[in-house]
Amino acid sequence: NRVTAPIAMEALRQIGPVQLGLRALDIGAGAGALSVPAAHQGLFVHAVDVAPGMVKLLSERLRPFPFSIAEVMNGENLQIADESFDLAFSIMGISLFNDWRKGLLEMSRVLRPGGKAGIATWKTPPGGGPFLVMARALREVFPEKMPPAPSEGFRVLADVQQFADALRSSGFDDVRISEFQTLWQGEGGDSYLQTMRELHRYMAPYAALDERGRDKVDEAVLRIIEEYSVNGVVRIPAVALVAVATKQERH
Repeated sequence: NRVTAPIAMEALRQIGPVQLGLRALDIGAGAGALSVPAAHQGLFVHAVDVAPGMVKLLSERLRPFPFSIAEVMNGENLQIADESFDLAFSIMGISLFNDWRKGLLEMSRVLRPGGKAGIATWKTPPGGGPFLVMARALREVFPEKMPPAPSEGFRVLADVQQFADALRSSGFDDVRISEFQTLWQGEGGDSYLQTMRELHRYMAPYAALDERGRDKVDEAVLRIIEEYSVNGVVRIPAVALVAVATKQERH
């Protein structure tokens, strides 16, 4: 959430004022960086994610909102009727799908004609915040190893023209894509490592290392975050692409 929340808020802002009670789908919702503020705005949110742990956490966060739910569901194969939603979002979700084109088509299918979509992805791999730091640390410690290639969706949707073309071919028009500068902030030094310990375990190249390898990478991480630190606060900038589009009307 600390990485994606500012981007989620920007997507909501770009969608514009919304009526209370509109139905919104959040695809790849994670822990609710978009779902929770959307529910606070009066939207009836249906959040979906493939990770049961995320859905369990988000269900608790949505408990105060009786018309909002979280459910385990694959965004490439939504078990949702056609034209069920007024709004649909995916913040750093669809771009990471194995079949990201199917993800966009599914998003379009469940939107009513004239409904709006907000989709965000990173402009450059490996993303923002701690992901950027970890990628750099791994390159420094293991320069002979090629970093994992970004997913196809990540590569394609990082290009503004290809992003726009993909949305139009998925049934959207009135496509607007803008760059959004986001800033991850946190404590520096050992506090950074302690805070990021759990997240680092989910970063596959780091998790695959033995203890000695992880110690070397941790040392590199500490050196790198010093470059981003001012008065003990780490500030890591990154650029996201935020797209807002409208589902094509029937003719």
